[in-house]
Parts: sequence; structure tokens; C-alpha cells
Amino acid sequence: MDNSEWMRNGDYAPTRHGAQYDMTSMLISAKLRVNHESTVGVLTMAGTGINVLASPTNDQAQLYSGLHGIPLAPKCNFAAGIQVAMLALKHRENKKGGQRVILIVGSPVDYDEKKLVKVGKQLRKNNVALDVITIGENSSNEEKLSKLIEAVNKDDNSRLVSVPAGTHPSDVVRQSAILNTGGGGGG
Repeated sequence: MDNSEWMRNGDYAPTRHGAQYDMTSMLISAKLRVNHESTVGVLTMAGTGINVLASPTNDQAQLYSGLHGIPLAPKCNFAAGIQVAMLALKHRENKKGGQRVILIVGSPVDYDEKKLVKVGKQLRKNNVALDVITIGENSSNEEKLSKLIEAVNKDDNSRLVSVPAGTHPSDVVRQSAILNTGGGGGG
């Protein structure tokens, strides 16, 4: 989850942060319903470091309780967030099923394409799929995030979904291929 200061913006109802909360709750429910062996973890990427709110688990109560009271911080570290998510997936209890990271981006991506492509190739090497959901700052991030998805993509397993301002992110994601893909172990 992106918990940067950019998430205060009101271009999504009630704010980007509130819309992200609703979307994350919906994703947790949907991914855990797909297969009883699926696990989901949640982490935030802004602040002094990457904060793992819940390690991969199938306990919805633990996941939802981790979503409450997330503080906003100045800047988001997407590359480190993806790497910590990969590490959490590597050390999950149930190794069955595919590995997937769902990255929510609501602030400008300040990395150069080379850094993002390097992280993408690392995901691909470790057989981890990546879905990126952008809410806000879509035009400034689209080229960089497309290069990231291109580096990760293996057999069309990774996607980029841009949510236009003024729409409900949960509705857009619900209709996207992110929820229509199989495999457990989302992060």
C-alpha cells in the first residue's frame, strides 16, 4: 500500500487513502475466496522503512486489523517495498500456489527506468507476478510502470491497471484481470 502524503488528495472519494483502503479490503476478500490455501500479506511503503502490517496469512481478521490507523509519511519507496514483498512471499508458510505482488501506486514514481527494470527482472527470475494499480499521477507514472510490467511479465501474468480520477478504484479493479487471475499467495 502507498501511504505517502500524496494519498491525502481528494480526487477519489473520500481521498486516495480512503479509496485505497476500500480497494485493499476488497482485494483481500477476493483473493482469499479464490482458494482456501491462498494467503495474503499487507505492507506499507512510505516512512522510515517498509512496514509489514501482516505477513502472508489467510486470517482475514488479522489482515483487516493491520489496515487500521496507517500513518501517512512523506515519500514512498516502491523498489524496497517490492523487494520486501518478495522476501515475505519467499518465507511464507504454505509454498503451494503462485506468487503475486499487487502494488498500489498513488504518488509519483521517482525511480529511473533502469532501477525499476532491475527490480522487475528480479521478480521474473523468482517467478513472482506483479499487478500494479495506479490511482492518481497516472500520466506521469505510466511509462515507467509499463517498463516495470514489461520486465516482469512472463506468459502474460502481470498487469497494469490505471484508475481514472473520479471513479471508484474498487469498481475498476473488480472488473479488471487482476481479480480474474488464478493462483494464490498474493502479497
